[in-house]
Amino acid sequence: MTAPIPVPRLRWAARLCRVLLLSMVVGLTGCVLEYSEEDLVRSMPSPAPSISELKSEFPSLDAVEERLRVAGDAELYVLRLIRRDAMATVLYFGGNAYRTGLMGGRTAASYSALPVNLVLVDHRGYGASSGIPGIDALMADALIVYDHLRADQALAHLPLIVHGQSLGSFLAGHVAATRTLDGLVLESSVTSTEDWVAHARRQQPWWQRILVRRVDIAPELAGRGNLEVARQLDEPVLFVVGELDPLTPPAFSGALYEAAPLAKEHKELLVVPGVAHNDATASPAFEDAMRDFVERVRGDWTDPERRGAP
Repeated sequence: MTAPIPVPRLRWAARLCRVLLLSMVVGLTGCVLEYSEEDLVRSMPSPAPSISELKSEFPSLDAVEERLRVAGDAELYVLRLIRRDAMATVLYFGGNAYRTGLMGGRTAASYSALPVNLVLVDHRGYGASSGIPGIDALMADALIVYDHLRADQALAHLPLIVHGQSLGSFLAGHVAATRTLDGLVLESSVTSTEDWVAHARRQQPWWQRILVRRVDIAPELAGRGNLEVARQLDEPVLFVVGELDPLTPPAFSGALYEAAPLAKEHKELLVVPGVAHNDATASPAFEDAMRDFVERVRGDWTDPERRGAP
């Protein structure tokens, strides 16, 4: 005598039938998945960091705030953390949702043992900066901040390194493609928007993937990324990524490393074990790698015979 099919199996079969029916409908009609600028950047205002708290937590750093006027009648909030024994200045562009008031202390902690000045920026529309965010506007703002620091005589005696994380790596890469840097750090970066979208799609359940007939990437995002930047780099570069990063996995940084036409002593790939997308710099491995990188950049900067000298 045949045993009755358990109820859970009947439910599973019914769900499967519905999915198969839906997939047949999708095969005839389908849907389009759109990736727009609003999916990547959006206004996220929040207060500036407490200077008194920063000074208390990092007594060796002098905190200086400034506001930099940019296009569209917007102002960028810029925070300088200055130390007397600095061997370089690092301009840091954070990822999407990065705001100095919420995350600046964490970035400062990652750099606190390193002999560098640290400059943090709120993207327009983020944190204490004003304006309406957009990819092109953020790219243009990054150049303005870089040029502002490069022209500052108070910092002219030090090499200037640009560090970008996630979305900020797009900005740092754009600066590197447009200016000659003393050093570049690309953290949690990607080869291109198209590659990143394809990776994100592969992480979705199969039943979601079959619902999508076509993926459209907005013109503002199409072609963005750091693969072409890496292919043209002529400054020392450090690629950083978490081993367990699910958003921008190490394969992206590995491809960028391989694409960079630099001698091995002028490029490095650091895959930090056991950490994910936002945690790579909060590790002893990053501190050690960045210390070596700063020394290398400093040597290049002071020796006109070597690559990277102005």
